Amino acid sequence: MIGPPANSVDWMRRLVIGLTLMWVGVIVWVVACRIGYPLELEWMEGGSLLQALRLQRGQAIYPAPSIEYIPFLYTPLYPLVLAALGQVFPLDYALGRVVSVVAVVAICSALWRAVRREGKPAAHAWSAVGLFLSGYVFTFRWFDLARPDSLALAFTLWATVLLRDGWGDRRKTLLAGLLMAAAFWTKQTSSAFVVAGTLGGLWVAPRHVWLYVVAIAAVAGGGVLWGQAATDGWLWTYIYELHQTHAFNSERFTTKTWGMFLHASPFVALFLLGWAIRFWSPWWLATRRFDRGERRRLWTVLRAHRGLGYWGVLAAAGLLVSALGYSTQWAEPNAFLPGVCFVAVFVAVSLPVGGRVEIVGLGLVAAQLLFALIAEPIYQPIQNHGLSALARSYVWQDPWRTLPQARSQARARDLRAELRSGGRVFALQRPWWSVIAGGPGHVGSMNLSDVQLDDRKKLRRNIAQAIEEGEYAGVWLEGEAPKWLRRALGSTYTLRRRWTGSQRVRPLVGYMSEAGMVTPYRAPQVEFRLPQRRQAPPGTRVIAGFEDGTAQGFTLRGAAFGRGPVRSMHRKLPAIGPLGGEYLLSSAAARRGLKAKGEARSPAFVLPAKGGKLELLLGYAGRRRGLEVMLVKQWGDDTVALLLGGGEWGLSPLSWRVPKEWSRQSVRLVLVDADAKGAVFVDDVWAVPAATRHEETQD
Repeated sequence: MIGPPANSVDWMRRLVIGLTLMWVGVIVWVVACRIGYPLELEWMEGGSLLQALRLQRGQAIYPAPSIEYIPFLYTPLYPLVLAALGQVFPLDYALGRVVSVVAVVAICSALWRAVRREGKPAAHAWSAVGLFLSGYVFTFRWFDLARPDSLALAFTLWATVLLRDGWGDRRKTLLAGLLMAAAFWTKQTSSAFVVAGTLGGLWVAPRHVWLYVVAIAAVAGGGVLWGQAATDGWLWTYIYELHQTHAFNSERFTTKTWGMFLHASPFVALFLLGWAIRFWSPWWLATRRFDRGERRRLWTVLRAHRGLGYWGVLAAAGLLVSALGYSTQWAEPNAFLPGVCFVAVFVAVSLPVGGRVEIVGLGLVAAQLLFALIAEPIYQPIQNHGLSALARSYVWQDPWRTLPQARSQARARDLRAELRSGGRVFALQRPWWSVIAGGPGHVGSMNLSDVQLDDRKKLRRNIAQAIEEGEYAGVWLEGEAPKWLRRALGSTYTLRRRWTGSQRVRPLVGYMSEAGMVTPYRAPQVEFRLPQRRQAPPGTRVIAGFEDGTAQGFTLRGAAFGRGPVRSMHRKLPAIGPLGGEYLLSSAAARRGLKAKGEARSPAFVLPAKGGKLELLLGYAGRRRGLEVMLVKQWGDDTVALLLGGGEWGLSPLSWRVPKEWSRQSVRLVLVDADAKGAVFVDDVWAVPAATRHEETQD
């Protein structure tokens, strides 16, 4: 039988190389756009930087938990690298990302080396690189973050590449062990590859694998023993014991992980299925039970394919590590990185050379590279509704879900500049913001979730006490204030701003990001500040400011307005602001919150002459249908309605220019809440004479 022309194989090889180079270009573009982003790309990046900063300061990175610091539950090599480089370069997000990008380059070079070592053509080595890079979106856009994952994977992969060359080469075997120990000290989940590497080493370097094991035992095991003594036992607590308190999601382990891999890489799955049938069919089709002769033939084949068996073991280990990692509480799909990487090696090593089978194999690789370039897998519809939702489980790739747009870049730059000049801050979900603002750093919300319940309660009390004592100029939160912080925060601070929708400065990856949430993240971004009174323009007559805590002559009817003014945070409602000081008048002040109804009437006051203005802070929450704010003449039936603005739970300045017919009239300000699903808020009612022009007007 005449095989396909040689140029068909060459053409397919060039296609795979071209698609891989396209992926290289995509990743370079993404990195160039993201590496200098001024704030977090992923919400936990700052915690890694804080560990590095403590190392630079000579402080312990595995101390007893405190409100100043709790480490992430990782081994310390990544922050050690950052701390060392931070002596030369600025210690910031960009430096952490550069380390990860260099690690990705190292991974790609190791992939190339692994495949070429098995005598495969260059196109096959390119396919390994392409398959790894094409997993960028599937693994949650994690390659270039200031996190330890990429560095740990680089150490792990290079260790296995060198161990593959360990037959007759003690130095490479020893270096493989040292690199695997470095992988453990970067992220302890790499320990699974210690076992897999040992099993593989018995196959490819049986005489020297003991050097690999001894090196790991000395550096990793000995290091843990030394670390335990140096940290008074806290090292093991953080890198092992606290991990055991995290819940294990058995559905993710038994079902979802494998479904997600299949869903994201259907052409790789087809290749592996075809390879398995081709490799095993001579024995499987002959008989369902191996006799001695067939077992001997199988052993001969396996010995002739040591590299294939070796990388098969490691690919299986990579998938197992991915499943275990993703099944742990709070895990995200970055856990799939080892599976994507080692399966890429195995596929490339498994590719046949020559003939139609190579064309088919390379065709499936090319299809996967192109598929990942144009389609983003979203597995949740299948998990919720089964295969009937398959069509809805893929969307077109959208670069702007990955890349910061000009507007978000500008907002992040402006916020960073503001943090630098705004005084000491406490940012519960963004601890590095404290350092940007000139502070020492502090514990983060993820750190609080990691520790034991008793420690968590104690630390929350300590944080609440520090906030109640006003130790910070500002407090930043993602979402509304948690229950344990509400009383302390509400007694000392007022809401300065509430950002919603596109106003928020969110991460671009993982939790809170648009790309990382199955259900879109809707929570606002809020900032609290110590109360500061607004200064009225010269000549202004203050009708009401409520700063003495009384209603200042307002007549309150019904239950809604309670007994008088309230602080920014009251009842179980979201905080209201920004205020003109510490207090406002709210129709959600009663025990029933939004459900209560009522009316508030100001004492009579005289409006300025024509051209003057009535200025006030006005806002609302919930439904506006039954809410009214109006000016009513003291004598006569004339009224004018004032528009509610400020957005939900927000107050915004409103100016009403006094027309001729209202000039110097005696009026009352009336607030009506006749809606069981809404509330109205008011603060700083000012009568401004005509000479003052400083805000927008409402005619």
